[in-house]
Amino acid sequence: MLFKIMQGMFIGLALVLPGLSGGTVILILGFYRRFLEDIASFNFKPYFLLAVGIIIGGLFGVYTISFLLEHFSVVIMSFLLGMLLASAPMVINSRGSKALRPQPIVLGILGFLLTWFYICEPARSFTVLPPGGFLHFFLGGTLASATMLLPGVSGSAVLIILNLYDEVIFAFSNWEIFKLAFFLAGFVVGILLLARLLSAIYRRYPAEVSFLLAGMIVGSTRSLLPEQLSVTFLVFALLGAFAVLYLTRKHITAPGRLLP
Repeated sequence: MLFKIMQGMFIGLALVLPGLSGGTVILILGFYRRFLEDIASFNFKPYFLLAVGIIIGGLFGVYTISFLLEHFSVVIMSFLLGMLLASAPMVINSRGSKALRPQPIVLGILGFLLTWFYICEPARSFTVLPPGGFLHFFLGGTLASATMLLPGVSGSAVLIILNLYDEVIFAFSNWEIFKLAFFLAGFVVGILLLARLLSAIYRRYPAEVSFLLAGMIVGSTRSLLPEQLSVTFLVFALLGAFAVLYLTRKHITAPGRLLP
């Protein structure tokens, strides 16, 4: 029970922190494919405790994100970077095949290029609707939740691109109920629609999707790289990598266990 809530808190924090994807965390924890299939088939019962943890972690992140990034940005970013780099090869190995075909490799490279040069480009942003409006919140929730399921694509980064990140943080901090209702409604719509699509694609092309996700994970590290390397950064990056190895040690004892 407590373990499920702690997993959810980890995912909830990932939803708030720019640069980290909720999909990546679910992938690291070892139930990504099963999660997609359950959500696509509206089987929500196994995830009640996980949802409780996500809410706790998300609210904690909302109220502490500014403080953490201001005072511990190097520690947080380096730890996340280590986690992402350690999780990428596990994704590939878990779905590897004896005869490696070129298509998965090409998709892995495309996934890397997409996240490195486009999704994680810090200067790119736009506003599709008047910022802060109800429709803007609904659209932001839809896109953020849909992209949240893609490892390497941060839902928070999507909100930043939409010029909505600060508005959402403010709405949660001050309990603006109507705006939050539109945002959460969009969140539910986005996650249900994309889960069905990803689940169907996964069943048909497991190796291709595996390499694509790994490439996206590596590409997403661009937003976490420091301007200058330091001993502190390297130490906490290694700690992040070891944390992933510890969390996933029971999922890599047999082929395919990481993505059941």
